[in-house]
Amino acid sequence: MTENPLNVVIVGGSLTALFHGIVLRRLGHHVRILERNTPSQQMSLGAGIAAMEHVQSFMRKYDETKTPYSVTSPDVQYLDQAVKVKSTWNFSIATTSWKILYYVMRANFDGFASDICAQPPQLAEQQGSATYEHGKEVTGVEYKDGLVTVKYRDTGTDSHATVHADLVIAADGASSRVLQTLQPHLQHKYAGYVAWRGIAPESEISEKTKATFACKATFFVYKGGYIVLYTIPGEDGNLSPGHRQLNWVWYNACPENSQEYFDVMTDVDGHRHRTTLPIGKVNPQNWDKQKALALKILPEPFAEMVQKTSKPFISAINDREIAKPSLFDGKLLFVGDALATFRPHVASSTNQAALDAQLLEQLLKGEITAAEWEAKVLAFANFTAVRSELWGAYYMSGVPTLIFVTTFFRYWKTVAVQALWRRLYG
Repeated sequence: MTENPLNVVIVGGSLTALFHGIVLRRLGHHVRILERNTPSQQMSLGAGIAAMEHVQSFMRKYDETKTPYSVTSPDVQYLDQAVKVKSTWNFSIATTSWKILYYVMRANFDGFASDICAQPPQLAEQQGSATYEHGKEVTGVEYKDGLVTVKYRDTGTDSHATVHADLVIAADGASSRVLQTLQPHLQHKYAGYVAWRGIAPESEISEKTKATFACKATFFVYKGGYIVLYTIPGEDGNLSPGHRQLNWVWYNACPENSQEYFDVMTDVDGHRHRTTLPIGKVNPQNWDKQKALALKILPEPFAEMVQKTSKPFISAINDREIAKPSLFDGKLLFVGDALATFRPHVASSTNQAALDAQLLEQLLKGEITAAEWEAKVLAFANFTAVRSELWGAYYMSGVPTLIFVTTFFRYWKTVAVQALWRRLYG
């Protein structure tokens, strides 16, 4: 375990950064988070998320607020066009929202009070210090004489500054500026489809539709796309029926070189986006077309959800080569989406972030070596990436297709290689 407290800079201020910041502060280190966006910009990027096993284990261990944060879906159901249940999986899923987890984590990290956590826990001084700064855009990272130097720009004043760190955590997401600078060779590829996303208050949904969904994760699959819906806590964190929200994700095929793709990813100001077109920037004409399409092809409950959504946003689904997890003699670590991005079908982005943070604790305590840490984060990243591609091929292309078959064999090859590695090295 590290004897002296480290000065740690975390690049990025989303959930990945907060998971790691909490772990580091609890171990006695001094943590400074630099987030590029303003608070309002940051909130426009949030959505419903699944709280999978590593998120749940993280919350049990590190959440001192004990704030109820998720809704449990007892089953997964698939509907047909006539709103009849085609099949049901006996598989429960805990779901929440980015906003709620963010404010719960902020309360644990730096004692930030919000409407979600009005009375954050007292921060023990012996656990290290925590600073969270908005409007700080990291422009470069350098390594010399055992120290990492982080260069950043204040987006409000356009002034520039530097900070030295013993350890830097690159947690700035799928479009990581640090990653683009230090590992520019990584290949990106658009998967050929986009995800429209939205949320509607449970109170605005008809009783018939609420009864159909019944707090279950619900799918409708058709040729060339599918939509999934699940219940999340209310905007204020309320978990009571009638006060929650319904979150949906609708995947549409959209060829890369098509006019449709160009139009969909171009915002109201004429700017084209490569990854996410945020809330408030969707072209109203495109949204009207999507709502009309919903009425035409989706079962009535899903179509109602789309019509009742007032703040949609869009994500282009991309694949990216997995990054090298560690640079600068282990003093710069890539974690979460900066390390590996997954297609959202397997709901594992936040899960990866929580796992990476817990593995970092093991590394800093000396319970695992740097090589073991790297092997573990890469094992999860590689397996989850190919699994997410497999589910994408299944839903978007169908089982008999070449893309599904080739992805299927890559998936089982990954499973076999990792099983052999565990057998040989534990």
